[in-house]
Amino acid sequence: MNTAAGLVRPGRPVGHLFELRGWVTAGETVTVHIGASEAGVRRQDTGTEPPGTTGLLIRTPDPVPTGRHEVVVRAANGDALTSAVVEVGRFGDEEPLRLYEIDTPKHGDNPQGDVVFVRGWVLLDSRAPSLVEVLVDGGEPIRARTRLPRPDVADHLPDFPDAGVSGFEARVPIDLPAGEDRALSVRVRVRGELSGEWTSEAREVVLSNPAAEDSDVKLAAHLAERTRAALTRPRGTTDPRHVLVFTHSLAVGGGQLWLQELLDRLATRHGWRITVITQLDGELRADCEAHGIDVHLTSPYRVHDVASYEGHIAELAQFARGTDASVALVNTLGAFPGADAAIRAGLPTAWVLHESFDLNDFSYQNWGPAGLLPPVRDRWVSTLREADRLLFVADATREMFLPFSSPARCRTIRYGTPMVTYGGQVSERDRRAARRKLGIPEDTTLLLNVGVLEPRKGQGLLISAMDRVRRAHPGIRLSIVGHHPSPYGLALAEFTERAGLTDWVDLVPIQRDPTPWFEAADMFVNSSDVESLPRSILEAVCCGLPVVASDVFGAREMITDGHSGWLFEPNDADALTVALLRALDTPADRRRAIAAAAYEKLHGWLDPAGYAAEYADVLTELVKERG
Repeated sequence: MNTAAGLVRPGRPVGHLFELRGWVTAGETVTVHIGASEAGVRRQDTGTEPPGTTGLLIRTPDPVPTGRHEVVVRAANGDALTSAVVEVGRFGDEEPLRLYEIDTPKHGDNPQGDVVFVRGWVLLDSRAPSLVEVLVDGGEPIRARTRLPRPDVADHLPDFPDAGVSGFEARVPIDLPAGEDRALSVRVRVRGELSGEWTSEAREVVLSNPAAEDSDVKLAAHLAERTRAALTRPRGTTDPRHVLVFTHSLAVGGGQLWLQELLDRLATRHGWRITVITQLDGELRADCEAHGIDVHLTSPYRVHDVASYEGHIAELAQFARGTDASVALVNTLGAFPGADAAIRAGLPTAWVLHESFDLNDFSYQNWGPAGLLPPVRDRWVSTLREADRLLFVADATREMFLPFSSPARCRTIRYGTPMVTYGGQVSERDRRAARRKLGIPEDTTLLLNVGVLEPRKGQGLLISAMDRVRRAHPGIRLSIVGHHPSPYGLALAEFTERAGLTDWVDLVPIQRDPTPWFEAADMFVNSSDVESLPRSILEAVCCGLPVVASDVFGAREMITDGHSGWLFEPNDADALTVALLRALDTPADRRRAIAAAAYEKLHGWLDPAGYAAEYADVLTELVKERG
């Protein structure tokens, strides 16, 4: 007797996990494959099978991606007996298919601190969503950072190209005084390209912000008084042109490179003698020493217990008093122990804040869910209030920190860049030479993103947008300069390959000098969700590149949408895609005019000599104020 089999084809699309019914000649053994995967098969009669046959219940062992999939029933010898095509997808106005997990918070959790941290992963109709928002107690939606690495999801869902970058996270600051609790309702709202919207069920949590321990408060006061007493001895003669600089690191990075360039100019063009104190060494130390700048290495700032914090501050303050410096310059928000030490040492202090983070959020990211101990956090906030000057690179960041100081003490001094020498355009000869050097064909439209690969830079969203943009502009290519083998960098490399985008997306290792890429590019894209004043945008404008940028803080102070560039809402893949298409669909002569308008708007402060002179004036002013 010949073996026969049949399948009951579903009359509508099915979900990622589905069942099929079928039949096979009684007594025969079969296997069923859905694509390349073998399905589970169980004999189960329903009473509708043909005479002499046995009913089959076929189940997918793992989720199946959206699309059309062939189901094949094979005899024991491997021969195909029958097949059917099943469509995985939504039917009518149903909600999108979703696979997800909200890792934290769980229902009933009791997180500590003043930030609700929401983390998970989601695939909507098989793809990473365009937008993920977190809603806490009906407040304003907070856009989550998306396209985060999830290797565990990729291992579990190997047939889903976006699985490895399906992660999301958001930190929602809550105004919760120390010592208080609050019950909160947390939901996640998700939107996908062409797939509609879905909102998770609410999770109820109780946020508890621990009160300060009396023993810590008393110890902080006691140790601070001991430090004050130790610093009462008169200082010797000071040098009115000696500045003591506290910074977090001398490794290569945006804030560090800015500082290095500033110090070089203060030393060589404005006659300042400079001593740098850093908690982390790096290759920029050699640059400092080449310009006669002394470098003192200290241990990482000890912020996790009161005694260690006060002890380290006392050591740094004593070091500051032991120099003949007359003024202090502190670089970055996280270097607040340096500002605290300088102020306690009696030095007039200018503090440069590049970061556009809410203090609760910044504390969570740098020091964990519980943040800083209350006495240490109090010193952080007090130091912001006591610093003689808070200096910013963007007005939006200055406005953010005004509640911690006063308008008279807050000032915006924007970056410049040596690339101002390009004068707003790259010659055709230099462009061709750069393209030859980098191996970029003349007929390629090159988009450029420059920045170390990290989640806040949004390069994952940018790669996702390229999947759609290249369909309308097949001659396009994106070069992201800043790749390194971090979890995020590795995940984006794998995502690029799994999504079939290697012909359109190039991940370039970190370059100390990315100038050839600026010379070769046709357009610049900044996709960050947090920035103050992106230096790379300034460099692009100097080279005559039209700019597409996320509408965050300093970016909107540089770019006017539709006039000197194109802006889009951050952490939104659809918005980024639309902005890229707007820019690419703009005629070439109009794009050149938009780039020229950007340079015209910014060129007055692009020369780094200008901001170096402003800093020299601020430092001199502080020395004179203290007499």
